[in-house]
Amino acid sequence: MDLVAGSGASRVETGKDIIPPQSPVISALPEATNSSRVIVEGYTEAGAKVELLVNDRVDKIINADETGSFIFETALISGQNRILLRAKDEAENESNSEIYLILFDNKPINLIIASPKDGSEYFGKTNQVIDIKGSIDKTNSQVLINNSFVQVDKTGSFVHRFMLSGGENNITVTATDRAGNTAESKFRIIYTP
Repeated sequence: MDLVAGSGASRVETGKDIIPPQSPVISALPEATNSSRVIVEGYTEAGAKVELLVNDRVDKIINADETGSFIFETALISGQNRILLRAKDEAENESNSEIYLILFDNKPINLIIASPKDGSEYFGKTNQVIDIKGSIDKTNSQVLINNSFVQVDKTGSFVHRFMLSGGENNITVTATDRAGNTAESKFRIIYTP
């Protein structure tokens, strides 16, 4: 059986670009924010077409500059947002970035101080240490009382033991969630040793 040279062999096109552009690399994005807009910036192959996908939809398309840098500003929807970048070169080869998740939450924190009441007075050595009791409606928030961290349970309640100084004690309770929303309560306690 005679074989004809070249029969059955596939032809290889030379010079065709089959290498995808560098996967887009994004500069640090927040995990959570209370702003409805976010800046997405990074780099890929110089001149590549870069598509910004927000929640699996193409939001914007731009070309990376001569250094490969790109920058977008985009709107977020309330809740979890999925950010992905796709780079395409002139030969339509493409590569994707990692998927980034950003929580957009601009709902205020409801901070309640149950006790003590503003202006309360305490007398004597046995009443120098008081319990500050309260609650928040966002359990993933951080609570500070006069810049000291306070443990918050899974229901959002907290109790913090506080030592009073003689005279007027100004107390500030601050709650901050991971998106940066804050709530603050200030009150005054009078202590006479």
